[in-house]
Amino acid sequence: MTNRRQFLAGLPVAAAAGMTAGFYTTPGNSKERADEARKAALAKLRDTKTNLHPNDMPVLCNPVNSGGVINSAVNDSFPNVMMVNQDGLGMSFYEGFIENKVVMMHFMSLKDEGHFPITRRMADVVAELGDKVGRDVFVYSISRDPEHDTPARMQAYASELGAPKGWHFLTGTPQHCADLAFRMYRMSHSTLPGKRKVDVVFYGNGSAGLWGSFPWDIRADDAANRVTWVMPQPAPKVGEKLRRAGPRVFDLKDTRNHNREV
Repeated sequence: MTNRRQFLAGLPVAAAAGMTAGFYTTPGNSKERADEARKAALAKLRDTKTNLHPNDMPVLCNPVNSGGVINSAVNDSFPNVMMVNQDGLGMSFYEGFIENKVVMMHFMSLKDEGHFPITRRMADVVAELGDKVGRDVFVYSISRDPEHDTPARMQAYASELGAPKGWHFLTGTPQHCADLAFRMYRMSHSTLPGKRKVDVVFYGNGSAGLWGSFPWDIRADDAANRVTWVMPQPAPKVGEKLRRAGPRVFDLKDTRNHNREV
């Protein structure tokens, strides 16, 4: 029995009829049926997104390919990624958000804010910084869950927190968000969304390449004061002792926890 016709011919009439009745096939060959299924899926996707603004959808494609590579010789070791803020504005992260700026930034997830409100805590720090935000320092809340955290959702949360101009809520492709997280944490597990109990906030001076961090639950006034350590200061007068700002010098024998007296 080399084919289906011979096989059916060898069965009793009732059995053959029962088998035939039990099968249902759509018209056309397998390729034609696959094409029809693909067209139907695309039509359904178009119908679903017909009334959606681009900011309501995740950032699925960026023109910049980071390649997950961090080059310590360029751009203060930041990967070349494009990020989009809550208004839908996309810029290369280093050139648009870091270069020649004093910044404070952290990683967050809108889904996690209920049990780990790191961004809501940063609103207290922003309030302490006052009118410095958007002028002397820029604040970035970067999504760990970009497939959920669309620009529109980020904008809604920014409005809820009363975010001033200069506080950007950033999202991008999953790879780009993960590349940025790895740049700051240097640990692969920190690039993923998920429940957390501890985290840090980063601050730095993009012109000087000077970076520090503090725990997310620090007192707001203490956090704001630390950010000012990396802000540009007036040049010292002749004969005046030079003071360095920023995190402490790494010296196990030095008991000071800052550089304000260096």
